[in-house]
Amino acid sequence: MATNTAYSLTGGNGSTYVTDTSPVTGDFMAIQAVGDAAAVISNTYTTGNISGFSTDMTLAAGQTIYGRFSTVALASGKVLLYNK
Repeated sequence: MATNTAYSLTGGNGSTYVTDTSPVTGDFMAIQAVGDAAAVISNTYTTGNISGFSTDMTLAAGQTIYGRFSTVALASGKVLLYNK
């Protein structure tokens, strides 16, 4: 089991590159802002297990948040959604 966890934590299960505001569905374990600017995660269309996520969340370029997400939508920016 530890090998599978390490594999997924290092991106071994792949990712989805998102650059628009359309909701993306899947089984994601992390969101990383990429590019030169911050990314804003929309709380309206994002479903996950982060409690208190009641407003849009801004991630600085290069910043990563971890959790369990089934739907993610951007308000702006670019992100990688890491598969669980």
